[in-house]
Amino acid sequence: MNYYTCHRVIAQNDRTTQIKMHQFARKNYLPLLILISSSVFLITSFIYVQFSSPPSGDEPHYLIISQTLLKYHSLNVMLDYSNGDYHAFYPYTIDPHLSYGAHGQLMPLHSIGAPILWLLPFYVLGRLGAVFFISLLSILIIVNIYKLLITMNIGATYAFVVSMAYAIASPVYLYSHLTFIEPVGALICIYVLRKILQKERTLTEVIVSSLLLSILPWVHIRFAYFELVLFFALLFRIYEQNQLKHFKYYACLLLPVTISFLAYEIYTYSFWGTLNPGAIEMNDIHHNSSPFAAAPFNAMLGIFLDQQYGFLINFPIFILLFPGIFLAIKNHCTRYNLLMLILTIPYILLFASINNWTGGWSPPARLIFVLLPLYSFYLAYALQQINSLFACLVVAATTLYGLTYNILSLSPALNSFNSPTGYNRTILHLQLFNFRLTDILPSMFLANQASLFVLWVVIFAGLSGSLILSQRLKRWPAVSNDQLRTMLAPPPSRSPCAP
Repeated sequence: MNYYTCHRVIAQNDRTTQIKMHQFARKNYLPLLILISSSVFLITSFIYVQFSSPPSGDEPHYLIISQTLLKYHSLNVMLDYSNGDYHAFYPYTIDPHLSYGAHGQLMPLHSIGAPILWLLPFYVLGRLGAVFFISLLSILIIVNIYKLLITMNIGATYAFVVSMAYAIASPVYLYSHLTFIEPVGALICIYVLRKILQKERTLTEVIVSSLLLSILPWVHIRFAYFELVLFFALLFRIYEQNQLKHFKYYACLLLPVTISFLAYEIYTYSFWGTLNPGAIEMNDIHHNSSPFAAAPFNAMLGIFLDQQYGFLINFPIFILLFPGIFLAIKNHCTRYNLLMLILTIPYILLFASINNWTGGWSPPARLIFVLLPLYSFYLAYALQQINSLFACLVVAATTLYGLTYNILSLSPALNSFNSPTGYNRTILHLQLFNFRLTDILPSMFLANQASLFVLWVVIFAGLSGSLILSQRLKRWPAVSNDQLRTMLAPPPSRSPCAP
């Protein structure tokens, strides 16, 4: 055997080994992802509840609704507030969160959907049960992110990396041990989005999607917008799949949503004396929840870059969002782009126009949280298409920063929460070159911040542009050879970017 023949045999064996390794990894990425996220979320939740922090912000008020339903079989939460039953999970005196009912009676300000969903675990384990419920939903969010990316022809390794980044370096981790409602909405939206983007849907998947969509307005009325958009997107995909045949698909989609809508209207009319589904928010005695009460433009900037509430400045893994959008537009991911545009712009305008656009006393990225898992394709698509050493370094650095932020948020008590003071409590004591980190990050609540906002816009824009340009300086080819492409390609699907 001459040198060249030997070299070809070795190269062929190397390619075969590479294929087998990738196949093994692809089969085991999802179980590994479930194992890691389950361990991280559940252990953190147990430690946080038992040894770290009491519920805070809106958290205890959601728990009070559950407690009132269990103890008094009523929505009259003033019974719980007045009798101090909430001291079972909240050690201090609390100001009631209330809304005016149809006859002037005081009702819970917050929607009852999530407190009902975690009612059983709350009954069994108290606050810890409710937190474990949210942790379980957070695990399912990560699983659905991974499955969504595979559905959309993202390579298994890239899907795993991005899913892990969401698990440890994004707000998903931050909210996985808190009883806020946003993870409920996020899971429903990403599950239904995944079914919309599949090539085909089974009848069971349609029923589950419809049931989940019907829950959204019960969790919060602002989620009703997602219900509307995703419902019609799924309806269109069912029409593409079945045309005017198999009417059972249409019936299974329409029936749960219609029944839930009628039930919600009856509930609203019975307790608030109106068919307006937003009555709870409109009747807020604190007047912080009414939409279109303020110009949205400053809030829209703060959603990204405010040091206390912005998602990009605190979780910079989302820097990949902008190259991902650019590349998805360039490569004609039209359906996905259009759906993200319809889901994003009106929703941001809606919550950015309320006085309390920050979400109040809460961790960062609260009101934008529902959309963040839906953007996972942009992050993974950017990473897969750019596929450079520079992109890998950016992902590693931003994931490390996000993970560090999440760890710092755990201690001391309530360190993840902020009120609009202008200084992020999680990183308040960190210094960089003898400067407090909070002094070089922009805030919507301090004077003379325009230069800092411009600086960070330039930094993120420059970094995004550098990522796109680094596509020309690849460390390794995206696909080594046709055989590897064939062996590793996901099952064919009608994804937005499919050739």
